[in-house]
Amino acid sequence: SRLLPRLNEVMASLEPVLSACAETTRSLIALETANRSNRPARAFIESLREELSRLIPDDILDICPSERMSHIPRYLNALTLRARRGLDHLERALRREAEIAVYVARLREFEGSVTPETPPERRRAIESLFWMIEEYKVSVFAQELKTPFPVSPKRLREKIAEIESDQRF
Repeated sequence: SRLLPRLNEVMASLEPVLSACAETTRSLIALETANRSNRPARAFIESLREELSRLIPDDILDICPSERMSHIPRYLNALTLRARRGLDHLERALRREAEIAVYVARLREFEGSVTPETPPERRRAIESLFWMIEEYKVSVFAQELKTPFPVSPKRLREKIAEIESDQRF
Protein backbone atom coordinates (compact mmCIF):
# COMPACT_ATOMS: atom_id res chain seq x y z
CA SER A 1 0.00 0.00 0.00
CA ARG A 2 3.00 2.35 0.47
CA LEU A 3 4.85 1.28 -2.65
CA LEU A 4 2.72 3.04 -5.26
CA PRO A 5 2.65 6.41 -3.49
CA ARG A 6 6.42 6.21 -2.98
CA LEU A 7 6.94 5.29 -6.63
CA ASN A 8 4.82 8.26 -7.69
CA GLU A 9 6.86 10.51 -5.42
CA VAL A 10 10.14 9.26 -6.89
CA MET A 11 8.86 9.68 -10.45
CA ALA A 12 7.65 13.21 -9.70
CA SER A 13 11.09 14.18 -8.41
CA LEU A 14 12.90 12.43 -11.27
CA GLU A 15 10.84 13.79 -14.18
CA PRO A 16 12.27 17.36 -14.11
CA VAL A 17 15.78 15.90 -13.81
CA LEU A 18 15.30 13.64 -16.82
CA SER A 19 13.74 16.45 -18.88
CA ALA A 20 16.61 18.80 -18.07
CA CYS A 21 19.12 16.05 -18.80
CA ALA A 22 17.56 15.39 -22.20
CA GLU A 23 17.60 19.12 -23.03
CA THR A 24 21.22 19.49 -21.92
CA THR A 25 22.23 16.43 -23.95
CA ARG A 26 20.47 17.79 -27.05
CA SER A 27 22.19 21.14 -26.62
CA LEU A 28 25.61 19.58 -26.23
CA ILE A 29 25.08 17.42 -29.32
CA ALA A 30 23.96 20.44 -31.36
CA LEU A 31 26.94 22.50 -30.21
CA GLU A 32 29.30 19.63 -30.90
CA THR A 33 27.87 19.20 -34.39
CA ALA A 34 28.13 22.93 -35.11
CA ASN A 35 31.76 22.93 -33.95
CA ARG A 36 32.92 19.59 -35.32
CA SER A 37 35.97 21.12 -37.04
CA ASN A 38 37.00 23.16 -33.97
CA ARG A 39 39.18 20.90 -31.85
CA PRO A 40 39.34 23.18 -28.73
CA ALA A 41 35.55 23.62 -28.81
CA ARG A 42 35.04 19.87 -29.09
CA ALA A 43 37.37 19.28 -26.13
CA PHE A 44 35.44 21.87 -24.10
CA ILE A 45 32.13 20.19 -24.93
CA GLU A 46 33.57 16.77 -24.07
CA SER A 47 34.59 18.05 -20.63
CA LEU A 48 31.02 19.26 -20.11
CA ARG A 49 29.69 15.84 -21.14
CA GLU A 50 31.85 14.30 -18.41
CA GLU A 51 30.38 16.74 -15.91
CA LEU A 52 26.90 15.79 -17.11
CA SER A 53 27.65 12.13 -16.43
CA ARG A 54 28.86 13.00 -12.91
CA LEU A 55 25.68 14.95 -12.23
CA ILE A 56 23.46 12.17 -13.56
CA PRO A 57 25.19 8.89 -12.66
CA ASP A 58 23.52 5.55 -13.30
CA ASP A 59 22.85 5.15 -9.59
CA ILE A 60 21.42 8.64 -9.07
CA LEU A 61 18.42 7.35 -7.13
CA ASP A 62 20.70 5.55 -4.70
CA ILE A 63 23.21 8.31 -4.09
CA CYS A 64 21.34 11.59 -4.53
CA PRO A 65 19.39 12.78 -1.52
CA SER A 66 15.81 13.69 -2.41
CA GLU A 67 16.28 17.27 -1.19
CA ARG A 68 19.17 17.64 -3.67
CA MET A 69 17.26 16.16 -6.61
CA SER A 70 15.27 19.37 -7.07
CA HIS A 71 18.50 21.34 -7.64
CA ILE A 72 19.84 19.15 -10.43
CA PRO A 73 17.73 20.74 -13.22
CA ARG A 74 19.27 24.11 -12.29
CA TYR A 75 22.76 22.62 -12.47
CA LEU A 76 21.92 21.17 -15.87
CA ASN A 77 20.53 24.48 -17.10
CA ALA A 78 23.74 26.14 -15.91
CA LEU A 79 25.76 23.53 -17.80
CA THR A 80 23.82 24.32 -21.00
CA LEU A 81 24.37 28.06 -20.56
CA ARG A 82 28.01 27.42 -19.81
CA ALA A 83 28.42 25.45 -23.03
CA ARG A 84 26.75 28.10 -25.18
CA ARG A 85 28.54 31.03 -23.59
CA GLY A 86 31.80 29.15 -23.36
CA LEU A 87 31.91 28.55 -27.08
CA ASP A 88 31.36 32.26 -27.69
CA HIS A 89 34.28 33.15 -25.38
CA LEU A 90 36.29 29.95 -25.17
CA GLU A 91 39.48 31.39 -23.68
CA ARG A 92 37.61 33.07 -20.84
CA ALA A 93 35.59 29.92 -20.19
CA LEU A 94 38.74 27.82 -20.07
CA ARG A 95 40.35 30.23 -17.58
CA ARG A 96 37.30 29.93 -15.35
CA GLU A 97 37.33 26.15 -15.77
CA ALA A 98 40.96 26.08 -14.61
CA GLU A 99 40.05 28.03 -11.47
CA ILE A 100 37.33 25.52 -10.63
CA ALA A 101 39.52 22.54 -11.53
CA VAL A 102 41.60 23.12 -8.37
CA TYR A 103 38.56 22.43 -6.19
CA VAL A 104 37.40 19.54 -8.34
CA ALA A 105 40.84 17.93 -8.09
CA ARG A 106 40.70 18.06 -4.28
CA LEU A 107 37.19 16.63 -4.37
CA ARG A 108 38.41 13.72 -6.53
CA GLU A 109 41.23 13.06 -4.05
CA PHE A 110 38.75 12.97 -1.19
CA GLU A 111 36.38 10.72 -3.15
CA GLY A 112 39.27 8.40 -3.97
CA SER A 113 40.08 8.05 -0.29
CA VAL A 114 36.61 6.81 0.64
CA THR A 115 36.51 3.18 1.74
CA PRO A 116 33.79 1.05 3.31
CA GLU A 117 35.28 2.02 6.69
CA THR A 118 35.04 5.77 6.01
CA PRO A 119 32.87 7.38 8.69
CA PRO A 120 29.50 8.73 7.56
CA GLU A 121 30.50 12.23 8.72
CA ARG A 122 33.40 12.28 6.26
CA ARG A 123 31.21 10.96 3.45
CA ARG A 124 28.68 13.73 4.15
CA ALA A 125 31.43 16.37 4.21
CA ILE A 126 32.78 15.19 0.85
CA GLU A 127 29.26 15.13 -0.59
CA SER A 128 28.71 18.64 0.74
CA LEU A 129 31.88 19.78 -1.05
CA PHE A 130 30.58 18.26 -4.30
CA TRP A 131 27.34 20.25 -4.05
CA MET A 132 29.18 23.42 -3.05
CA ILE A 133 31.31 23.13 -6.19
CA GLU A 134 28.17 22.70 -8.30
CA GLU A 135 26.69 25.81 -6.71
CA TYR A 136 29.92 27.67 -7.35
CA LYS A 137 29.75 26.72 -11.03
CA VAL A 138 26.24 28.19 -11.16
CA SER A 139 27.48 31.40 -9.53
CA VAL A 140 30.39 31.69 -11.97
CA PHE A 141 28.77 30.63 -15.25
CA ALA A 142 25.03 31.28 -14.86
CA GLN A 143 24.51 33.88 -12.17
CA GLU A 144 20.92 34.50 -13.25
CA LEU A 145 19.99 31.00 -12.01
CA LYS A 146 20.96 31.98 -8.45
CA THR A 147 22.35 29.83 -5.68
CA PRO A 148 20.40 28.95 -2.52
CA PHE A 149 23.39 29.83 -0.33
CA PRO A 150 26.50 31.96 -0.80
CA VAL A 151 29.47 30.12 -2.22
CA SER A 152 32.91 31.49 -3.02
CA PRO A 153 36.50 30.32 -3.39
CA LYS A 154 37.04 31.22 0.26
CA ARG A 155 34.13 29.02 1.38
CA LEU A 156 35.37 26.17 -0.82
CA ARG A 157 38.87 26.44 0.65
CA GLU A 158 37.38 26.45 4.15
CA LYS A 159 35.37 23.31 3.41
CA ILE A 160 38.45 21.59 2.00
CA ALA A 161 40.47 22.60 5.07
CA GLU A 162 37.69 21.28 7.31
CA ILE A 163 37.75 17.90 5.56
CA GLU A 164 41.56 17.76 5.68
CA SER A 165 41.89 18.69 9.33
CA ASP A 166 38.91 17.16 11.07
CA GLN A 167 40.27 14.41 13.28
CA ARG A 168 36.87 12.72 13.48
CA PHE A 169 37.40 11.55 9.90
